[in-house]
Amino acid sequence: MKRTAISFLLFFAFIVLAAAQAPVRVEPGVVQGTVARAGTSELLPNVVVSLEGAVSPEAMQSLLSGAASAGIVVSPPPGASLSETTQLMIATAAARGLPIQAQGIQNIVTRAVGTQTWPIVTTDADGKYEFRDVRPGRYTIRAVREGFFGKPVNGAYPPTVWSDIVVAEKETKQVPLALVQGATIEGRVNDVSGSALPNATVQVYSVAYQTGFALLQPAIAGAAKTTDSRGEFQLFWIPPGDYYLGATPPVRAGGPGTPFQPGGRTFYPSETNLNTATPIAIRGGEELRRMDISIRNATAFKIAGTVTNTIPIPADPNGGPGSATVFFHLANRDLETPNDAPIANNAGNISLALASGPFEIPNVLPGSYEVLARVADSSVGTGLGAFSWGRAIVEVTDHDVNNVAITVTPSAVVKGTVKMADGTALPPNLRVSLTPMGGSSRVALYTLLTTRAAAVGTDGNFAVQSVPPGRFRLNAVSGLPQDFYVGDVRQNATSVFNEGFDVDNRNPGPLEIIVSRGAGVVDGVVTDGPSKQYSGAVVALVPDPRRFENRTLFATATSDASGRFVFRGISPGEYRLYAWETTPPNAYQNANFVRKFDDKAKVVVIGERTTARVELSLIH
Repeated sequence: MKRTAISFLLFFAFIVLAAAQAPVRVEPGVVQGTVARAGTSELLPNVVVSLEGAVSPEAMQSLLSGAASAGIVVSPPPGASLSETTQLMIATAAARGLPIQAQGIQNIVTRAVGTQTWPIVTTDADGKYEFRDVRPGRYTIRAVREGFFGKPVNGAYPPTVWSDIVVAEKETKQVPLALVQGATIEGRVNDVSGSALPNATVQVYSVAYQTGFALLQPAIAGAAKTTDSRGEFQLFWIPPGDYYLGATPPVRAGGPGTPFQPGGRTFYPSETNLNTATPIAIRGGEELRRMDISIRNATAFKIAGTVTNTIPIPADPNGGPGSATVFFHLANRDLETPNDAPIANNAGNISLALASGPFEIPNVLPGSYEVLARVADSSVGTGLGAFSWGRAIVEVTDHDVNNVAITVTPSAVVKGTVKMADGTALPPNLRVSLTPMGGSSRVALYTLLTTRAAAVGTDGNFAVQSVPPGRFRLNAVSGLPQDFYVGDVRQNATSVFNEGFDVDNRNPGPLEIIVSRGAGVVDGVVTDGPSKQYSGAVVALVPDPRRFENRTLFATATSDASGRFVFRGISPGEYRLYAWETTPPNAYQNANFVRKFDDKAKVVVIGERTTARVELSLIH
């Protein structure tokens, strides 16, 4: 009897062990849905739909390394899908003000995970798709069709639409998707005599924003078209947005060995000044015909004068006389009107063997400019920022401007003190940085000063080295606790917190930066309709117009899953709050942009040690 019981127990244990070792059967699910034209009930056939699962560890590491090399350091949560990681990268780049756009980030993603394949289906005649035998887990459904676009991200429409989903065991997951159709633009370009102009370059331009100023850039990379023999052009699949249509005549041969440039770009319908050009609003699917452009030759002028270099010229390595290369930049001081990307600020260079020499900058349109000259200066350091600068303000009206004098001098040192308003000890490990104001903020090499933060000593003293001539303001006092804020910046007993201060070839008067306790807080929620809380909104805190140039007062956040957002460390004062569904990165720092939404702003007054609780309506 005892032996039988033991045998039974051994048999039972064997059965239990075998059951434990047997593979657990996981019942797969189904993912199905439709793809429609956005804003309609029309279902789209021939849409390619992919089911993206987990990214391999190797591909994810390659993706994160590629992003880090572009200055985008992210730490996605465990199990994050590819689209979730991509959106984290886009948001991080926007928050840091990096110039890389969504398409550039998508290129990083493609390179990293391009070898990984996903199940793909195509929607049928009724716009339906289906994936069967889907193992439980996290996925991204992605749809793409030529000429269509997904929902906007940071103000730009990507060529795909996607949805992050979680599939449970034996679940049939319904995932409807929508794509917006691109527009087409057709027209003709005529020359100044009214005749058809072949071989003209036609491009659609959009406006981007960088630290307060507007940039004009091609809306779609590589999408420029050339007019045919009849001067006609067609542009296909333009995503929704606000644009300018521009045409640039071809280069024609002039005299022997001299190319002739017949004027610059003309915007639709016939304007050389962007302020008077007619913008084009595209909302999806339009067929815009007879968008004709009549070329105008804008009258351009030259800026000429003498540049003097006081920076020692290094000896020639071959024993001959040394020379210095002087590089010139022409920066428009009108920050609200979009100008071309920063590379367009480059205005040539000259080789200077003597202490001074003549320079000339041709083809300058009327406007107010900063003319900057830079020379390599090893005393500043090494790398991209190792230059000393000279500067002149030039107004171009209706004639050439001559006799402009620019002197390149050693950079100044801006010294100062940080102190607490109540006389208590400063927090440790503070750093002070400055940033340029005006047209020079458009010149990338000049703005490298912003990255040179000066350490604040235990006595509160700091010294920002190698500051070029120009107008500057405080960029930040980094390291302040959340309850602290910068209350004022003074120079010679006068507040320069909002207006900034000038630096010339002499070291300026010291700054006094006043830090206070009791920063304000803004706590709010974004709603889209009476009861719907909206996640993913771009929320901006903008100072009142009198303090708009003070960049330390701006803040931005993204509403969370419950539509909430919070701003801390706010200096007391009046502000305006905005919540956009999507907007170009840094647009909230541009006065011309936010002015368009004044009627949708929420005005709040922040006091010391106060919390403002607000509800914002989403701006579509």
